[in-house]
Amino acid sequence: MVPGRAASPATTGADRIRVDIQGLRALAVLLVVAYHLFPGRLTGGYAGVDVFFVISGFLITSHLVREVDATGGVRLAHFWARRARRLLPASMTVLIAVLVAVAVWVPRALWGEFTRHVIAAAAYVENLVLAGDSVDYLASDNAASPVQHYWSLAAEEQFYVVWPLLIVLALWLGARFGRRRAIAAALALVTGASFAASVVWTAASPAQAYFVTPTRAWEFGAGALLALVPAATGLARGRAAAAWAGFAVIVAAAMLLDDATPFPGVWALLPVVGTMLVLWADGDTVAGAPTGLLRVRPVQVTGELSYSIYLWHWPLIILAPFVIRHDLGVTDKLVLIPLIGALAYASWRWVENPARRARLLTAGRPRITFGLTLVAMAVVIAPAAIMAASVEREVDASLAQAQQLASAASSVDDGGREQSSITAGGQGAGATSGSEAEQIEVVCIGAATRDPQGGCEPTLPPGEVVPVPAAAKLDSPEDCLGDKGTRRFDACEFGVPLDESRGTVALVGDSHAYHWLPAIEDLAHENGWHGVVMTRASCPFTPADRTLEPRIVDTCRWYDDRVARELEEREDITVVVMGAMSSTRFAAPPGADERAFARDSFRAAIEALPERVTDVYVMRDAPIPLADNVECVERDLRAGGTDPGRACAVPRAEALEPDVLAEAGETSPRATVVDLTDLYCDDAACEPVVGNVMVYADQGHLTRTWVHSTVPQVGRVMTALTAG
Repeated sequence: MVPGRAASPATTGADRIRVDIQGLRALAVLLVVAYHLFPGRLTGGYAGVDVFFVISGFLITSHLVREVDATGGVRLAHFWARRARRLLPASMTVLIAVLVAVAVWVPRALWGEFTRHVIAAAAYVENLVLAGDSVDYLASDNAASPVQHYWSLAAEEQFYVVWPLLIVLALWLGARFGRRRAIAAALALVTGASFAASVVWTAASPAQAYFVTPTRAWEFGAGALLALVPAATGLARGRAAAAWAGFAVIVAAAMLLDDATPFPGVWALLPVVGTMLVLWADGDTVAGAPTGLLRVRPVQVTGELSYSIYLWHWPLIILAPFVIRHDLGVTDKLVLIPLIGALAYASWRWVENPARRARLLTAGRPRITFGLTLVAMAVVIAPAAIMAASVEREVDASLAQAQQLASAASSVDDGGREQSSITAGGQGAGATSGSEAEQIEVVCIGAATRDPQGGCEPTLPPGEVVPVPAAAKLDSPEDCLGDKGTRRFDACEFGVPLDESRGTVALVGDSHAYHWLPAIEDLAHENGWHGVVMTRASCPFTPADRTLEPRIVDTCRWYDDRVARELEEREDITVVVMGAMSSTRFAAPPGADERAFARDSFRAAIEALPERVTDVYVMRDAPIPLADNVECVERDLRAGGTDPGRACAVPRAEALEPDVLAEAGETSPRATVVDLTDLYCDDAACEPVVGNVMVYADQGHLTRTWVHSTVPQVGRVMTALTAG
């Protein structure tokens, strides 16, 4: 989360450099960098972003109002050209550096995601992309992008586009009432509306509200309105006290807020009000104000370099682990600090300042700046798009191969009799019979290679993995998983038509139940069953509440009630399959053991199912892999490894944490537990690649290809579905 920068040097009035504003910038940048390096130590350091937003609103509005006073209007093209010269050269330089680093050090499994964010950052819509990702199931486990901090630059750029237009509109509408009065009225109206939207949106969807411009505009507006207030004069003691209080409030916000705080909303008033107090006090010439401390050179240099520091710090934090091949430790982070400073100085000295002062741009027409801006954006976007396209071609080919292999493998029945086959490498072959079938190798991938009733030799050679790691995330079902945080109930139907079926099987639970859909769907089609999916991300089917934000807890409770009602009312449902993420935390009553409470709650949900439900199958959750298991597999393959599953394995004792839903199933006479642990794990470790198949799509969800490969083993346990 990295804000932009409105103007440098910090000026007001007749272009007087304000020491206190540079001090505010220095404090803001240090808060954000400290938060990103040591989030557990400074839990609310993200509030530094809000400090920058207020400063931007204050300075930009001061400049625009002075222009209105001097000329009667605003030269929009010149204003936008100045902003482009100020911000774009350094930001585009960092984006190019990020692309080079991604190409050299980052696994291709992350190229598609990272380049998507680079393109969004170059187009200054990164905040909108992150807002969309915040409510997207597939994006929930995305690796942190090295340019996601550009969301705040996007918010500032959007502010710079709209704000001067609002002032021009105010001048036109309020010509009779005075220029400043009309501007103040328009800004107050927009600021008030934005604050109201921020409070409401943050309460309804805080993850999304954090990024979108309507919830942030009031912070710029607060600074803008302050710019219309007459400069403070006299009141030396009061102004000095206000300046100290302002800095204290900002620091308090950084210490008191944390990731669980609904933000921005009302809580953003802390850094906003603190910044406004410092700006209003204008303490540079006031005895007793913090200016004496702020004048020291390190503070002023940090403030001057703040924009470049913001640009560089986050990419280094995210990309450094790919370079050093391990997570950042304290020593690594301390080494990064001078490196951030050196890169920030270099880009300020040789990119930011020369571009801002270039005579060709400052003396020429704005269209020259705009033209060069488009060229710079193209220089970033074009290679990013090429990188994304190269990965997309590889992904498409791999997904097609995986689908073909899975289809052929699943067409071999549980008795081992071949119904169709495929050649190694993914080239298809149709159904065969008799002597012709005997000449073609039966496809053996994934779980079939570890079948406890007699595994087969893998069809693919060592070192070939399907899908390739870059395609793993897209090899995951998604269409029927309900969106968390909403009061919307959509059940998906699958299998044979209801009026032709033997009955209906219902799949219920969270996303770790949902990823079993391909296997349940295969069994339903093969054995004449209809099916219905009633799953939602982050919502296991249980009366127990999760330890999540209140909105998610409330809507999960509502959703589970709807599922229970559907199970009660639908007479055709006779089989239920349940699943849940094993690492889920639950809000146990005071004094109660959380694990026992969660287990008993799941058992209560099982026991409460209608009497007509004759069979309940509980899917034990998959072992927990390395957080970067997909990237680990790719790194091993790129290094020439032939057994990436073993190279990226997790010790069995660490991967198999307690699964309270499975424990509930084991204690309920109505349930049967489907435990496939031995397909993932041997006695020592659990692997992310089994039988040449990527097991995981991300940090815990399974790939469609892997789930398809488990159909024979799942079918042996779910006898209600497979019995004749």
